[in-house]
Amino acid sequence: MKKVLIVDNSSYMRMFVKKIIEKGGFHSIFGASNKDEAIEMFKIEKPDIVLLDLNMSEFRMDGIHVLTDIMKIDPKADVIIMSAVGHEEVKDECISLGAKGYIRKPFDTESLLKVLEEFK
Repeated sequence: MKKVLIVDNSSYMRMFVKKIIEKGGFHSIFGASNKDEAIEMFKIEKPDIVLLDLNMSEFRMDGIHVLTDIMKIDPKADVIIMSAVGHEEVKDECISLGAKGYIRKPFDTESLLKVLEEFK
């Protein structure tokens, strides 16, 4: 069973995403609301997939730091960015830093599950 870590400062969004991915057959799901929790959970749980929001605090784009730290811990980590920031340069930066995918908010159930299917 694949472990999934959802990193988003919004508890509503974490719950929303969790419900979607449970429908897709993922059942070992953890959540984190900020950079420190995300890194701690990544080290402890060793998730197979990380769904990561970029804007998690007053420090816009905090998710970039989380992505960078995760890649230092495990350069092969499967991190998928979930963000309302849709600029191509931001997407390109995330991919260059090691993200395996980028899904733009708001997204629908089918879009998220389609991205996750690649990692099952």
